[in-house]
Amino acid sequence: MKTSGALELLGAFTSAQWGMVTSRQAKEVGVDGVTLHRLEQAGHLDRIRHGVYAATIAVVAEAREEQAAWLMLDVAKPAWKRTPLDPDGGVVSHESAARLHRLGELVNDRIVLTTPRRRTSRDPDVRFRTAALTADDVTSIDGLPVTTALRTIRDLLEQHLDGSHVATIIREAVEANLVRLDVLAEHIGPYALRYGLRRSGDGEALLELLLAKVGTTVTRLAHRPAPPRSAAVTGRALELAEQEIQP
Repeated sequence: MKTSGALELLGAFTSAQWGMVTSRQAKEVGVDGVTLHRLEQAGHLDRIRHGVYAATIAVVAEAREEQAAWLMLDVAKPAWKRTPLDPDGGVVSHESAARLHRLGELVNDRIVLTTPRRRTSRDPDVRFRTAALTADDVTSIDGLPVTTALRTIRDLLEQHLDGSHVATIIREAVEANLVRLDVLAEHIGPYALRYGLRRSGDGEALLELLLAKVGTTVTRLAHRPAPPRSAAVTGRALELAEQEIQP
């Protein structure tokens, strides 16, 4: 097969899958492994991980590794035909979700995916968690299903992550308007005992305990000042004000 013809066939996938295509998807449109290897050697494709290739002209997204791992969950099905709660799919979660939400500073040496059934991977940097997520647990970041900030915090508490790390994530999530303090307090009560509180289900007390580790409180965080406007916005406002008072 000619290079131009193969690239055209792969383009149906790469144009809608962050520039990527799986080897199974390629095979189903008539581009075999030998052709993929030839395209890689010619500099048209990069191999991202086993069975996943990316067009070299594609923009490299911050979430490329997570995107490639997610594509591998169902190697034949195109991304646009999958649903967030696909029984054969999964959702980026835990530390990986925190990174994509840009919350905290956790070490992300593995990609974590939550799936509805037990899964394994030949890739040592992919780890699976099994859980039944709901639609309210999942959001989308550039088309990639990711657990919400609320669900991510709950997952990290469930695995008993260091309290100061969770507190940093909570503070940043609240500041970014990704989660509300009152809603958070309602959902984190089940983890109170494992963080040393004597009363089970006390989400408000756990929230206060965690925030104290980063030097703040629920009250302070709830009444934080609005972020300052940029110099450009302030300058534009002054310019308009001056125009209004000119005779």
